[in-house]
Amino acid sequence: MQIWYKIYKLNTNLSFCFMKVSLSSLKEYVDINLSTHDLCQVLTLGGIEVDEVIEAPLKFNNVVAATILEVVSHPNSGHLKVLKVSNGEQVLQIVCGSKNCRAGMRVALAQIGATLYFNDKLIKIAKSKLRGIESYGMLCGPDELGLTEAADEILHLPDQIEEGTDLKEIFKDTILQLSLTPNLGHSMSVYGIARDLSALLQIPLKFPSFSLQEEEISMENLIKVELIDQVQCERYACRMLQGVSVGPSPLWLQKKLEQAGFRSVNNVVDIGNLILQELGQPLHIFDYQNIAGHTLQITSTTPFSELETLDSVTRLIPPGVLMICDKEKPLAFAGVLGGKSSAVSNKTSDVLIEAAYFIPQSIRKSSKWLKTKTDSSQRFEKGTDPNFISKALDYAVYLLQKVAGGKIVKGTIDKKTSSFSPKKIICRPKRINHILGTQLNPSDIFRIFFSAGMHVTEQSAEQFQVLVPFFRHDLHLEIDLIEEIARLYGYNNIVQTTPTHISSPLLHCTAYQLEKQLRAYLLEEGLQEFITCNLISPDQSKKTSENTLPSSFSISVLHPHSLDQSVLRSSLLPGLLQVVKHNYDRENQDLSGFEIGKIHFHLKDEYIEQSAIGIILTGKSSPYHIDPKPRAYDFFDIKGVVENLCALLHVDPISFSPSHLHNFHPNRQATITCQDSIIGSLGELHPRHSSELGIEQRIYFAEINIEEFTPFIKQTSLVKPLISFPGSERDWTITIADKISIGSILEIIKANSSSLLEKITLLDLYKSSQIGKDRKNITFRLFYRDKFKTIAFEAVEKEHSRIIETVIKKLEQLHILS
Repeated sequence: MQIWYKIYKLNTNLSFCFMKVSLSSLKEYVDINLSTHDLCQVLTLGGIEVDEVIEAPLKFNNVVAATILEVVSHPNSGHLKVLKVSNGEQVLQIVCGSKNCRAGMRVALAQIGATLYFNDKLIKIAKSKLRGIESYGMLCGPDELGLTEAADEILHLPDQIEEGTDLKEIFKDTILQLSLTPNLGHSMSVYGIARDLSALLQIPLKFPSFSLQEEEISMENLIKVELIDQVQCERYACRMLQGVSVGPSPLWLQKKLEQAGFRSVNNVVDIGNLILQELGQPLHIFDYQNIAGHTLQITSTTPFSELETLDSVTRLIPPGVLMICDKEKPLAFAGVLGGKSSAVSNKTSDVLIEAAYFIPQSIRKSSKWLKTKTDSSQRFEKGTDPNFISKALDYAVYLLQKVAGGKIVKGTIDKKTSSFSPKKIICRPKRINHILGTQLNPSDIFRIFFSAGMHVTEQSAEQFQVLVPFFRHDLHLEIDLIEEIARLYGYNNIVQTTPTHISSPLLHCTAYQLEKQLRAYLLEEGLQEFITCNLISPDQSKKTSENTLPSSFSISVLHPHSLDQSVLRSSLLPGLLQVVKHNYDRENQDLSGFEIGKIHFHLKDEYIEQSAIGIILTGKSSPYHIDPKPRAYDFFDIKGVVENLCALLHVDPISFSPSHLHNFHPNRQATITCQDSIIGSLGELHPRHSSELGIEQRIYFAEINIEEFTPFIKQTSLVKPLISFPGSERDWTITIADKISIGSILEIIKANSSSLLEKITLLDLYKSSQIGKDRKNITFRLFYRDKFKTIAFEAVEKEHSRIIETVIKKLEQLHILS
């Protein structure tokens, strides 16, 4: 199979829309004189990917169009008939049991020798005798030709098909399965694809000619439309037919829908689906007699609480969702799902056809709440063409009358709140050629714009203004127009050039190199790297933001794809918590990992983006082993990772001081500082985070702001000579109040020591009722050494006593000892 015929999606995260289009339908709107292969190539190079080419399977042979000349009853059977049938060359006798056969009817005749594939069996037609009467062939139903599912009647062909015509030539067709990227909402129809082909091939676009025969009675006398929510619905139009006959659709309509992947329902509903598929305008058809008060209200403030939809499911109506209602009940979730109470049935005689422009955000919200996507909602979400509503509605009425009869009520009720004027975008020819590497002159550019339905005004030598049709929801900026020029001019027509100089500043970027170094170290420590999304939900942002920060600290996205991803994260914590939750729910309860990513916040009048490191530990520190037994992570594990990281980068001195951040446990948290500057925080997360996520174990988290951290990194480290002289150690125990931090005692000792004190270590921490409530004993080990000689016992004793006396006096002055 050619590469153009089958393009596989390597990135399944993109929101592709798949659509089937038959070549016969395309040719109704544009004259194509290309082979299927060349057409697929044109579409693919134009950004419309062809996933597959399907030749419509026709498993019959030697079946021709014929005319019934005479119908008489079978002499030996009550339900059979004997027919005289002309195939254009001879008149044949056929015995048939169908109830709908009549003289003058154009039918499908399987001649002697014909083959049919019916009910998974190959049938060969031969001369036969039925109840004593010979039959020289068989009249076929659409199911026997494989055109539709089960049918009770023989196929009624249009009179325009000449006798003797091979029906394989009539019914053969090629179907293209297309894959449309999210920006191609304007191409989600046969007409949209034809419009793109018109621009790509520089050939005229056409539309079927039709005219309406309207009755004298006016729409205003039959229906009232109240457009209450003019924000979510900017245009609402409707037309009516009276006296329609609801029944099976004709073969041509069934065939069109089947090729597009739709199931035929009845002639009225099928026309609505046909307009959606062919013109891209979703319609909704109501049974007029079931509209209470003959009034339609388009509103998002309905008093009703629920609606039974077409799929027989009763759904709740949430506040703010756009609804179509009458005076007594809801009728439909606007643009998504219709209600069962006003649906078209076999008893329907008068129909009201709705065509509207609902804003994409409204339908996206409704569809998400209802947890369902329909063909209509997908098109409304991408954005339809409000200026095409009248034409689509008139064509729908014309086709409805054609297949279901009835009388067309005069006029259209059309409520709109906007003129839907073209967008105006300034474009510069010099900029176009610079970006694309082309030498297009203005006339070439104007021709491309014109072929795409755009017009150029207010032109000068430097720039011109482009009027972009409203339905092009993907074009907003000059760069969008440049991309459109590239698409229509042809990427294959742009000459490839090699840049004269390739420079990668990233490789020499200090920030890049630092992140690379940090990542390598943390991986060596046995931590996994996680990558989470920059966008989080408002609820996540609120729960993980410090309560001392202003509400404007977090940054919301103007037009989010979903509410769950509508706020830029100001911390790496929300994403890492979701990683822990995901693993915990899957019985992976021991986790140690990190993320290096961007955080965003709003401070005063400035929007700030910075890099940060987030480290998270939970569960056991090592896999199960008989000896040593695994232990749970604790505060000192997360502190140790941070200390080792700082030591690796020669960040010294760092200190940990008590903090009061609401994300952490009140008594197990610290602020990380370096030279009086705060560079991060760490601790055990507050138990509320664990309980909200359903996690029954402690979680430890540290976050360092790389921007604040970087200035304290020493590029070179001092090499200290090895000391060959021995040292001596002394232990010292002191009793202090439980609320006093050990770090503050260590700082006082360091501040009052001499060069002989080489190292201080916390040796023990003891609490007991014997030493008093809210008090603790702490034991330090002090190590003394002289760099130039062996230190004497007396010198150690003297220095140790001096330090203890000095520190105790300092503690008494600070009222720490009392």
